[in-house]
Amino acid sequence: MSRSPELDRALGDFAAHERVLVATDFDGVLAPLVLDPMDSRPVEGGMPALAALADLPGTTVALVSGRALEPLRELSGAQDPLVLIGSHGAEDSRQPGGLALDDDQRALLERLDEELAALREAHPGLRVEEKPAGRVVHTRGLPDDEAQAALDAAEELGSRHTALEVTPGKGVVELAVAHVGKGVALVALAEEVRAEAVFYAGDDLTDEHGFEALAEDADADRAARRLTVRVGDGDTLARFRVDDEHAMVELLQALLAARQR
Repeated sequence: MSRSPELDRALGDFAAHERVLVATDFDGVLAPLVLDPMDSRPVEGGMPALAALADLPGTTVALVSGRALEPLRELSGAQDPLVLIGSHGAEDSRQPGGLALDDDQRALLERLDEELAALREAHPGLRVEEKPAGRVVHTRGLPDDEAQAALDAAEELGSRHTALEVTPGKGVVELAVAHVGKGVALVALAEEVRAEAVFYAGDDLTDEHGFEALAEDADADRAARRLTVRVGDGDTLARFRVDDEHAMVELLQALLAARQR
């Protein structure tokens, strides 16, 4: 599917603003979804386009991901001045020392590890990714019925602990003891860098929270300057859609060219 003329016009309008924020998710947007999250690699061209954008005046570029900060940095290859927002907004590459948990949160994380060990025994093939502020249950590669049963069990486990933030996604359920949310993180970052316009691209349920937060602004003019793009299929609150990661790279390259002009 070719890019729509409406999207191209919106891209040109966005690029013309003096101060902008360009933000994207990583998995499913810059890198294809894979069975083992640590095997993920960005498709050719996407990260260089973001790096070139970040070097332009008045342009802040950020990766906003559910991944923990260090794996996000390692897999993306991102370097300063790119901003990395990890763990759904709970980690920020600009903050020294990373994430700080209190005693109650650390105790809950230990309890969560014990219960997830039992969950793995009940659902062989289920994988658990460790993050500084939580754990992620992965079911990619399991037969559909087994995967759904494991995801349901993970969500039920999360519901037993009211202090946990439960975030479902594509073949995953994240259970976090500290959570900000992509929407809150995006709005805060846009305000901090005084962006006149915001671009955000995502592919998952958590990105829909970002699209929603950017659209629901009491300032209608500011909301209209927020350009949101869904990568792939599925219902969305984003203003536009592209097919896949390769189409996303083309979009970023077009944005770079427009911004350079």
